[in-house]
Amino acid sequence: MVTDTAFFRYNAYHTAADTAEKLDYERMARVVTGLVHTIMELADQPPV
Repeated sequence: MVTDTAFFRYNAYHTAADTAEKLDYERMARVVTGLVHTIMELADQPPV
C-alpha cells in the first residue's frame, strides 16, 4: 500500500475475504507507473 489507510477504504483488507480476484490490477499498475515517474523525477533521472 502507498498509504496506511486501507482499512478505512476496504473492509476486507488483510482478512480471509481479501482475495486476488478482488484486486484492481489495472489501477495498481497506473499507481506504480506514476510512482516510478515521480521517484525518477525526484532522483533527477529520466523515466525508464
